[in-house]
Formats: sequence, structure tokens, C-alpha cells
Amino acid sequence: MRQLRDEIDSPVSLDYFQSRTAAGWTLKAIEWQRPGEDESQDGMPAPYGIAVVPDTARLQPQPEEVEVLQTILELIVVEKGVSHIAAELNSRGFATRSGKPWTSTAVFNLLPRLIEAAPDILKNEDWQARRTKAVS
Repeated sequence: MRQLRDEIDSPVSLDYFQSRTAAGWTLKAIEWQRPGEDESQDGMPAPYGIAVVPDTARLQPQPEEVEVLQTILELIVVEKGVSHIAAELNSRGFATRSGKPWTSTAVFNLLPRLIEAAPDILKNEDWQARRTKAVS
């Protein structure tokens, strides 16, 4: 199945949808974004676990978000499901970036970022101890 992703920088009209449909495309998803404090200078949000340093556009680790990623990975290692992981994050006092409680959907949506961050997490000296503790 071939997919097309359009980056939209202006309001979308009905003509846009009609032209895509006429070309044989079907709508798969719509993603909305509101400008906010977690964005870099180009308007894109910083990846989860990283924050943009104001006035420099440099990235730095966000300790609480890194802890969330490590916790998710730790629970995946012991084969816990996303609903269990969400409940565990909430019981440990973690909230999403928007300050809301974790849901299984929010955890699931974070998995691609976890895949990106996993090599750095696995290199972390703290990871081996966490993993050993998790599986015992």
C-alpha cells in the first residue's frame, strides 16, 4: 500500500480533499498541532525526552521524560501491556506533556519515539541495573 503525507501550512479547503479523492487516495488520518512551548524555532515539537533550550534552539535531555521512556522500556522488557504501563506511569506520578494522566493510547503513540530513543537508553549506565531489577 502506497501512502502520501502532506505537510500543510495553510487552511485546507474542500477542493483539496476532492482532488485527492479524485486521484484515488483515501483519507487515513488527520493530525492536528497547536503551537506551544514544546516547539523548536521551526514550529515542530521537540521529540519526547528532549527539550528546546530557549533562545538557543539547542536540544537537551528532559530528565522526567527520559525517566518515563526508561520506565516504559523496563515494563516492555517484562512483557507488560500498554494499559498496564499507563497505569504504572500514573501510579508513579508521571503525567503526559500536556499534564494529563497516561492512557494506553498515549503510551502506544509514544512507542515510535521509544524506538528512536532506545539505543541511548540502552547505553545508559543506569539501564543495566534497572533491567536486572525488572526481570528478577
